[in-house]
Amino acid sequence: MSVLFSKTMPLFTKKFEAKPIPSRSGRCNIGCPVVGENIDEYKSISLSLGSKELRFADGIWIHTTRKGDIDEVVRLHRRLKSLEEENNMCNLKMEIFLDLLAEQTSELNVLKSKDK
Repeated sequence: MSVLFSKTMPLFTKKFEAKPIPSRSGRCNIGCPVVGENIDEYKSISLSLGSKELRFADGIWIHTTRKGDIDEVVRLHRRLKSLEEENNMCNLKMEIFLDLLAEQTSELNVLKSKDK
């Protein structure tokens, strides 16, 4: 009976079965050589605009005349960032201490009023 049922109903034939998915070997870089670019060449980008020369270092453009100035500016820029982070942390700690002090003062005032 089941054989008769599958012959009469075309829905259950093999044409609706899932087909195997082909592998995506074209996307892999197995056979390709590794790109060997020297990234150090791109770390010292300079731009000359008339009499001005700008150098790109550590994410910022620096107006300098000597190459040694760039290292100093980059070092100072990193130091500035770390000091700003430290300053923000100190400000946050001060706010927390002031909140704790205000809470303790209010609790102390409540206890003093209960004693009287």
